[in-house]
Amino acid sequence: MPKAGALAHNTESAQFIIAAAKELLAEVGYGAMSMRQLASRAGILPGSLYHHVASKQDLLLLVLQDLLEERDSAWRQLPRKKTFLGELQGLIRFVLAWQVAHPNDAKVLEHEHRHLDAQQQGWLAQRTNSLESRLHNLLHRGQQKSTLGNIDVESAALAIMALLGTADALRGSSPSWTASRLEAHFLQMSLRVLDVKA
Repeated sequence: MPKAGALAHNTESAQFIIAAAKELLAEVGYGAMSMRQLASRAGILPGSLYHHVASKQDLLLLVLQDLLEERDSAWRQLPRKKTFLGELQGLIRFVLAWQVAHPNDAKVLEHEHRHLDAQQQGWLAQRTNSLESRLHNLLHRGQQKSTLGNIDVESAALAIMALLGTADALRGSSPSWTASRLEAHFLQMSLRVLDVKA
């Protein structure tokens, strides 16, 4: 899907350009970032950048894909829990900790995906073995075991991820929002969304 050009063939150049793009996206956002700025940050001529990537939007897709793979790779390394509640709590704990450990990456993921077109967003959403796909699978299993109420799994998964996206605003609003309080809050909110049966 991404028209990566030479990025797909030159890993060192790809990672250098993607790293520079991540920094700029976190600093100024997609709308304000120019390809000229990116070329300067990456230490290459502006015209040369288009030998590596077809467009600014394709570059954004590559950056988001890279960030999601880094996040999801860390998630996949964690041991799975045996219960529905344990797995959900583990996912919430992981996302919250990842946001704190990677604030710039979390900011880019939270705010910049809206600049992708519908086809690109759909392509990202269909990534297999992602954190989001694991959440979908968890919710489907919960439904099959009658743990959850009559919910739409797709909408519920989106709602949980959207809720977790608000964590940074809560962290900034008051020091009383500790890691443990945030985890308990988002677990409670998620259980309400899922209509978990006692």
